Amino acid sequence: MNFWATWCPPCKAELPDIQRLYEAYQGETEEELVVLGVAAPLMGQEKTEEEIIAFLEENGYTYPVLMDTEWELFESYGIYSFPTTFMIDREGNVFGYVSGQITYEIMEDIVQQTMEGKRS
Repeated sequence: MNFWATWCPPCKAELPDIQRLYEAYQGETEEELVVLGVAAPLMGQEKTEEEIIAFLEENGYTYPVLMDTEWELFESYGIYSFPTTFMIDREGNVFGYVSGQITYEIMEDIVQQTMEGKRS
């Protein structure tokens, strides 16, 4: 679960890698990985929900993005920096999180660690 904003340069740099990760796992027969973005319309400098959707479409991002219009997820996860990514295991437990931009290679490594239940 990746918390991001349209105005955030590190988020914009990371989004293509999240899309790539989504596409890599999308064809799996058993749903091994769920990729979910979370945006907060009108929070701080953020745009409207419609403008966020337009941003996603213009850039070809097709992975699911939840619009946290009441900012409840942002508050419950304590999000104060962007991007922030949480890894959640099959049982719904937070396995870990990363605050800041990460690369595709790091994403892959973290996904594997989460799936195997191992921390390095």
